[in-house]
Amino acid sequence: MELQAWLTQATHRLEAVGFPSAKMESQLLAGHAMLVDRAWILTHPDHEVNELALESLLQRREQHEPLAYILGYREFFGRRFRVDTNVLIPRHETEILIEEALRTEDRILRVLDIGTGSGCIAVTLKLERPSWDVWATDISSPALQMARENAELLGADIHFRHSNLFEQLSDMQFDLIVSNPPYIGRDEPLPIEVKEFEPNSALFADHQGLAIYEAIASEIGNHLAPGGQLILEIGQTQGQAVQNLFPASQVKKDLDGNDRIVVWTR
Repeated sequence: MELQAWLTQATHRLEAVGFPSAKMESQLLAGHAMLVDRAWILTHPDHEVNELALESLLQRREQHEPLAYILGYREFFGRRFRVDTNVLIPRHETEILIEEALRTEDRILRVLDIGTGSGCIAVTLKLERPSWDVWATDISSPALQMARENAELLGADIHFRHSNLFEQLSDMQFDLIVSNPPYIGRDEPLPIEVKEFEPNSALFADHQGLAIYEAIASEIGNHLAPGGQLILEIGQTQGQAVQNLFPASQVKKDLDGNDRIVVWTR
């Protein structure tokens, strides 16, 4: 079968199960199977393809496995991060947190990323601000391994700790603390590709999704230096509740007008 014929067929099949970007996804799947980029796919429509290899990838996507897990990577803040089912897939909404953090005065800071997952936040901050001393924690050992791999691949020198929040940081203090913690209530409805494939430990929290924010609030005074800043990603309905945990904090919105981060200065 020629490549263009397969792309047409794959696009129709993905459209049938509700994927709005079916054409682009078909091109990405083909490129992944053939070890070429999307530009090559677009310029070689007559190339003969191995239907069996392509079919296995297409079936995985038809079953709503996230495209990022199939491809093994996700773009974030202009860089490619490796991902697998041990880590949450980086979202573009989280770039709002990065942009806010980068507004911090450009001096030597000690920075902590709580619940680093793929490492996308910690690695991005280190690469954007090389003078910063960046630390990252996660309760998941496989997630930390993925974060370490991303840091090494992208050339970011980061201190990683296997830790539940601040447990393994003793009396350390930081000038900037950031986190995109689990914040989804356990009864909230989610798309299949999120609920069935992404790690529950990175998605769900008790107390209607507020448990991790509450835990951070209880310990933040021991770990955020005077004058330091805390930046938290939140769910779009959680602005007021999280703001109440950090008096005098600010809620800031994403490009869709939804509450997205809470910023608190000690």
